[in-house]
Amino acid sequence: MLYFNYLVIYSIFGFLLESEVYKIGNMNTHSGILYGPYTFVYGFGVLASILIYEKLDKYLKKKNKYLKLLIYFLIFTFILTLIEYLGGNILNYIFHVDMWNYSYKKYHFGKYICLSNAIIWGILGTLNIYFIYPKLKKVLKKNPSIYSYITLVIILIDTLITLVNKS
Repeated sequence: MLYFNYLVIYSIFGFLLESEVYKIGNMNTHSGILYGPYTFVYGFGVLASILIYEKLDKYLKKKNKYLKLLIYFLIFTFILTLIEYLGGNILNYIFHVDMWNYSYKKYHFGKYICLSNAIIWGILGTLNIYFIYPKLKKVLKKNPSIYSYITLVIILIDTLITLVNKS
């Protein structure tokens, strides 16, 4: 359940981040496709980053710390951008909606990814692995599993309601 908890927590972080960006930009929109406060493209992106980090870190332990930082930045830039691309296409396919569209930005690739955001994802992914993830891991390991199961049921209900109402 630890990885499920990462998915949920980072989806909530993503929802909060986007909500603040929308407020700053005076945009009247909602982050995420579900009714609840989670934007799963962030959750899946960070979960993928964590899994890659856990597999790769043992091989990079003895590498120069700056080289390690660069490797993680490049990997997270690619992985998080790929997940953003896949997420945009999947949401469009299922719900026939574009939750984001970067076609107006310079150096965009289709509607769902662009160079400026790719760099931001690389920076955020790297900062997360070095600063947030280690602290969150300690907290979530103490989380009673009943909370995870209750959260899972709530998200499943939200997903069903969303599929019925928005498909």
